[in-house]
Amino acid sequence: MTAIRRAGILAAAFAGLAALPLHASNQPGIPDQLEMKDGRSLRGMILKNSADSVLFQTRDGEVVIPKSSIRRIREEADQDVYLAQVTGRGKLPSWQAIVHDFRDHDTVWRVELIPPVAVQSGEFKNIPYTSFLVNKQGRMNIYGDPDNPVAIEFGIYGKRGRSSRYHQIVREFLAGHLYSRKEIAALYSLSLAGDTHRAGNLAFKITPPTAPGANGGWWIAVYDPSRLASARVGEAEYAKVTRPFSEVNNADGTLRQLSSALWDNWLVAAVRQLPAHIPKIRGFYRDENGVFHVMRLDPQGT
Repeated sequence: MTAIRRAGILAAAFAGLAALPLHASNQPGIPDQLEMKDGRSLRGMILKNSADSVLFQTRDGEVVIPKSSIRRIREEADQDVYLAQVTGRGKLPSWQAIVHDFRDHDTVWRVELIPPVAVQSGEFKNIPYTSFLVNKQGRMNIYGDPDNPVAIEFGIYGKRGRSSRYHQIVREFLAGHLYSRKEIAALYSLSLAGDTHRAGNLAFKITPPTAPGANGGWWIAVYDPSRLASARVGEAEYAKVTRPFSEVNNADGTLRQLSSALWDNWLVAAVRQLPAHIPKIRGFYRDENGVFHVMRLDPQGT
């Protein structure tokens, strides 16, 4: 797409926005709400939510709205609200922003909270974190407070760890949550065989499957080195909220089949021990129509 055509599309989108009416936030039959930075509240339906824009259906038609002009996105069809936050320079996105974009990513069909594996060495040692299983062998780890994380890490076990397609997808996803060209350039300059680069406050790192502590997985992380030390806890506290790798995973990185009730009870107990706010959900799954639904923690196993 040429620069002239892009400019024309954006101009048309802004022209459409100017003509949109305001609607009451609880208007029935219109599931989604965009709270704009200029104070307006727009009602309609999100047709597509990409890294930098939202395709929005209103009574007057479809418009493309840049995320830079959006303060908050509210999706109320299931009475659950997820924030699509605009990440600032040197700041990492919250878990809500990441999971929100998972919902619209075709390659993601399941995201599930799992017990985090103890990190015994490296930058993230003794930092409590929230761990999600992504599909079958993928992982997403959010270190520190999930609403204001100090690090975000994606990993994959098995043959897909050597897949150039996976490397492309995960870097594109991370790039969509970065603020500056320097940050994005640092992300893409990483050697897939293992590397570290800095851009402003953020560091970017790839850990290959053969590295110590990788447990056979390929990992890519973005983190704020200046905040890691303040997020660490003592050994005893850390042991309460993590488990050994072999207790959570099979050797190939797939999840061990454990009692659901026992699993949920452990997760609930671990969540209560964490010093930061942890989401009280088990995860999400995509149904046959491609829509994500919430799975909640069930401490009673019911």
